[in-house]
Amino acid sequence: MNPINARIKTVAGLRLRWGRKRKGQTLLVMLLVLPAFIGALGLAMDVGNFYFQYYRAQEAVDAAALAGATCQAESSKCTAGGSSTATTYARTNDPNMTLLPNPVAAPFFNSSYCPASTYLTPCEVTVSATQTVNYYFARLVGVNSGTFDVTATAVGGPPNTYNPGTGTSNMMPIGLDYTTPYKDGNPISLAFFQSPGPGNWGFVLPQSESGKMDLKADIQNGVQSSMSIWNGTSTPTSAPNQFVTTQSASGIGNSFKYMDTYHYSSCAGETPTNDPSNPCLVCIPLVNWSYASGCGGATCTVPIMGFAEFFITGVTGPSMGGTGKSANITATWVQGLCGGSGFNQGSGTPPQEGAIAVQLIQ
Repeated sequence: MNPINARIKTVAGLRLRWGRKRKGQTLLVMLLVLPAFIGALGLAMDVGNFYFQYYRAQEAVDAAALAGATCQAESSKCTAGGSSTATTYARTNDPNMTLLPNPVAAPFFNSSYCPASTYLTPCEVTVSATQTVNYYFARLVGVNSGTFDVTATAVGGPPNTYNPGTGTSNMMPIGLDYTTPYKDGNPISLAFFQSPGPGNWGFVLPQSESGKMDLKADIQNGVQSSMSIWNGTSTPTSAPNQFVTTQSASGIGNSFKYMDTYHYSSCAGETPTNDPSNPCLVCIPLVNWSYASGCGGATCTVPIMGFAEFFITGVTGPSMGGTGKSANITATWVQGLCGGSGFNQGSGTPPQEGAIAVQLIQ
């Protein structure tokens, strides 16, 4: 045999034997790795399911706490009570979790948001739950299940802050005298008169806004600047968001026309409701008109004392006659959510005049 051909056959034989050996090694590695790979994949599925159930339960207790706090704030309309409402929401949104306690505990007074010394109705609702999630693949390593706890606390009541979001809101630039008495469901007649007295009102703007165009935009889309109730000591310079600027009576005609166009024409004959999507339902700042004394119809600043809510049922006027008091708004007091409103522990205690804010604090 030719020596060269012999070498070729020898090399070919070595390659064939090496290839077979390598294939066998690959198969052995796969056999060793595959169980570990399947186990890791199964463990990932168990962990993924655990966190899915956790976030679902957290969303359920969040929604339940908010629903319970809303019921507390709307106690005149929500007869079920905060505890019962929260319990129903929690069980409906996630029947797999176990409430602790079951049913949800009775609402509490909160020293920061609704202290018992100044509030008649407790505003805090806490919903807690636990859940055990069964594992499937993790049982191969001796772990059969995992347990988690979730909790949420919400408060609801008269707001002391307002922060506009994106788009429109139902906060109107109407400053109503803060001494106006409130009773849910009662009709009310408001007269344009920028001086102290129940039922007196005037157009106002946050200090960051000015002029007829801003006023028109706020009537159409809701107030677009932050507001907070007066803490009793600040000044228009040190805390501008705690004061609003009164608007000159000379422009009341056009401003009232905007009010008629955007909020009255669709409201006549409607039954008052606390549905926040209804444009006839408005929030307004309550102001102390005594600070406008001496302005002589010009613009000046007045402090914000709180927020109120009513359902507009009609407007009449204006026939100004110099100072003009006959630009009237007729409405019905309601309790309802005031869009963009909330609580701020740095502000004072607001009066209860229908406007409601609800938020999670834990």
